Amino acid sequence: MGLMHPSSANWQQLSIRQYMSQVAGRQQYAAHVALTLRQRNRLSAIHRIMDTAIDLFDQRGYSGVTIEEIAAASGVSPRTFYRYFGTKEGLFTADPYAAVGVDLYTDQLDLDDLPGSLRRVIALIGAPEGEDHTAWRGMRYVMEEPSVRAAVYASLDREADRLTALLRERGAGPAKARVTARAYWFGVYFGSLEQWHLDGRTRPVLDYVDEALTVLTGQA
Repeated sequence: MGLMHPSSANWQQLSIRQYMSQVAGRQQYAAHVALTLRQRNRLSAIHRIMDTAIDLFDQRGYSGVTIEEIAAASGVSPRTFYRYFGTKEGLFTADPYAAVGVDLYTDQLDLDDLPGSLRRVIALIGAPEGEDHTAWRGMRYVMEEPSVRAAVYASLDREADRLTALLRERGAGPAKARVTARAYWFGVYFGSLEQWHLDGRTRPVLDYVDEALTVLTGQA
């Protein structure tokens, strides 16, 4: 079985949109995680900061907003902002759940079914139809702001390195493991978001991801 192919030969018959309609009828993975009151409060604060920051960027531009202004508008101290994000660019690379000590993505990874793993990650993010979700509202800044784009590239590179190491542990050669990991993170995940943005965001992100997975696995 090739590492770039899923374990099920008919995976492509279930589109991401269909997959999302299935998970919509039950609680998402995050809802099953037992968070303490402190974790829930922190998670709420992190999401509030992210939402507020995007609102301010939309109003005044990315370079026209400071960390201190984001913190003040979010009702937190600059120290709290730095603890969760480090920099403004960190708003686009931080994993809110990891910040409260929860790794939502670990259980979603199946090395025999990387397309399915990617679907589950998207399901956790929210997989919205438009730009209302914070994760997608901020994509214009990922695409248009050089410092944000560089930070996201670095973050994806770290994730690809982590996947490469896991594939190597499974016996994949160094070249195959590295190419496979980067094909999914940069080719499918980021490439889909980039094309969605370049096309004017007229179609759902999920359409692009579905198409990219079909191209990558060679199963039409």
